[in-house]
Amino acid sequence: MGLPQHYSRDIAQRCKALIRHLRPVVEDGLPDDGQFGGPLATTFLLAMATPMVVLPIERIFKPVRPHAEVPADDRDIDPTLADRVGDVFNPERPFADAPFTVPGHWSYAQGVEPFNISAYWPGEVLERLGSQTARDEADRTPAQRILLDLRNALAHGGVAYLDAHGRSTDGPAAMLAFAAARTRNGRLTGLNILRIHQDHFYEFVMAWAEWLTVSTISDLMNAGDPLAA
Repeated sequence: MGLPQHYSRDIAQRCKALIRHLRPVVEDGLPDDGQFGGPLATTFLLAMATPMVVLPIERIFKPVRPHAEVPADDRDIDPTLADRVGDVFNPERPFADAPFTVPGHWSYAQGVEPFNISAYWPGEVLERLGSQTARDEADRTPAQRILLDLRNALAHGGVAYLDAHGRSTDGPAAMLAFAAARTRNGRLTGLNILRIHQDHFYEFVMAWAEWLTVSTISDLMNAGDPLAA
C-alpha cells in the first residue's frame, strides 16, 4: 500500500474501495460469523465509516476553527478541497443542501435528556426520531452541526442498532442511531441524536468519499495512480 499523499482524503477513498469490493462478501457470510448471529455487514460498514468521517473533520475542518490547536492540518495539501469543506461547513448552509446528502434520509433530535445509550432506548426518544419533525430538523440543521455530531458519535462509541421500525434491537440492524454528548463545564447536559436507515448510511458514506476525492480524480488518472494501491 502506497503512502497516502493526503491522509484524511485518501483514507476515505481507500475505505470506499474496500466497502465497494468487500461489502458483498461480508453480506454473503463469513466462515465464523454464525457466532455473532449472522453476517457482520453493519460492523463492517461502521468500521469503515469511522475513519472516513472522523479524519477529514479532524484534519481539514477543525483547523479552521478559531483558536484551534490540532496535531495535523491537511488544508495546504489540497486547497481546493479545503475551500470546498469550508463552503459546505458554513454555519448557514443546511444539511439538506450538502452535496453528499439526500434530503429526508436522516432524522435529528437536539437536546435530548441524557440516558444510558448502551441500554434499550426510551420509547419517547425513538418516537421523536421517527417523526416528520425530526426529518425536517435534520434537513434544516447546518451541515457543520450534523457532521460534528456524527463525528463525535463515531469517535466515542455513541452508536445504537435499531430494527426496521426504529426500535432498539439485539438482532440485525435495519437502522442506525448516533448519539453525541453535549457538555457544559465538563457536565453532560444533553444528547444530539441522528437516525438513518443502514442502506441510506451506506449511500451517505460512499457519496461523502466521492465528494472528498472529486477534485483529484483527473490528477490520479493523469498520473496513472491505481486506486487499489
